[in-house]
Amino acid sequence: MNLLEAYVSARLRERGRHMGSQTLVERLPAWITDGRHRAEVLDGTGQLRALLA
Repeated sequence: MNLLEAYVSARLRERGRHMGSQTLVERLPAWITDGRHRAEVLDGTGQLRALLA
């Protein structure tokens, strides 16, 4: 959950040198990584976190 929140909330997403060709974040649907949906995705992850707590 932390990785997803960090990736979605980042304004600048840079690839590390040692990233493979198919990382978890590269497999996310495009609507999740689209900046227009940032608030909705972060609200959803917050709701999931609250359900799991």
